[in-house]
Amino acid sequence: MSQPPPVIRVAILDDHPVVSLGVGAFLDSRPGFRVLHRETSARGLLEKLAAAPCDAALIDFYLPQEPWDGVNYLRRLRRYHPNMAIITFSAGNRLETQYAAFRAGANGYLAKQWGMILLPEMIHGVLSGRDPFLSVQDGKIHAICPTHPHALLTSSEVEILRHISQGLSVTQISSRLMRSKKTISTHKRRAMRKLQLSDDLALALYLREKFTE
Repeated sequence: MSQPPPVIRVAILDDHPVVSLGVGAFLDSRPGFRVLHRETSARGLLEKLAAAPCDAALIDFYLPQEPWDGVNYLRRLRRYHPNMAIITFSAGNRLETQYAAFRAGANGYLAKQWGMILLPEMIHGVLSGRDPFLSVQDGKIHAICPTHPHALLTSSEVEILRHISQGLSVTQISSRLMRSKKTISTHKRRAMRKLQLSDDLALALYLREKFTE
């Protein structure tokens, strides 16, 4: 990936047909892009790429109804198509998904809430090969090196979340650590904000999958 081809062949995978069609129509309307595959099936996209390879693929990270999604699917795509630009997008937790996609071999991340207006620029940027990974910050595309969301947490915040993952309440943690309830709640709120978790349910799901030992 050094110089984008005159016409960039694109594949799109999203389990919602409206999204695949909408993103495909948007890219087809842009000069220099041709959407070859619009798929809702992970296996179906692999089969189509085997018959007609693409220069870039836009892959929904979360495909709950599919046998493969997330990291496993991105790694499979990278293994079969080592030179294809892979950009993943999702409506899930941005930092968590961005880091996972980076580790799985994706070249860029575009959160669905940012819209698709930046997608052509990101595809060109990834295909240029100048940077290992692209994402969006402050409405603009930037080269970044994603870090695990845990790296953003202080040791105190990690400690509080580990206690929460064990089923303890703020009051119980306060008693165990001999700190005020206000301090515990502050650490909890700051951790949730850094991890981009909007409520206690999101926190519970995050802790169950990522933070328990």
